[in-house]
Amino acid sequence: MENVVKQVRKTEKDAGSIVQEAEGKKEKIVEQAKEEASEIVEEAEKDAEKEKLKRMNEFKDEVNEEREEIVGIGREEAEELREKASKNFENAENFLKERFEKEFQ
Repeated sequence: MENVVKQVRKTEKDAGSIVQEAEGKKEKIVEQAKEEASEIVEEAEKDAEKEKLKRMNEFKDEVNEEREEIVGIGREEAEELREKASKNFENAENFLKERFEKEFQ
């Protein structure tokens, strides 16, 4: 009977050691999983930031192209208006000269 009690205690002790070892392994595995998950999240955040910057730069380039196009159109229109104004000024000047010449001849 004494041997049975010793055997039971030894088995309990061995079982306790096995449980402790399993818990230690479990904690180690959980910690590794947390680290890996953290690295994955960090990498995903970096990738997202790169993608955001890429898209922002693409949008910025599109805006700059449109701005240049609009500025070019504005310059063309301004040049046309200057030419028209210059012609109108010349026409007015010629009209006044002709009128002046008619009145003083």
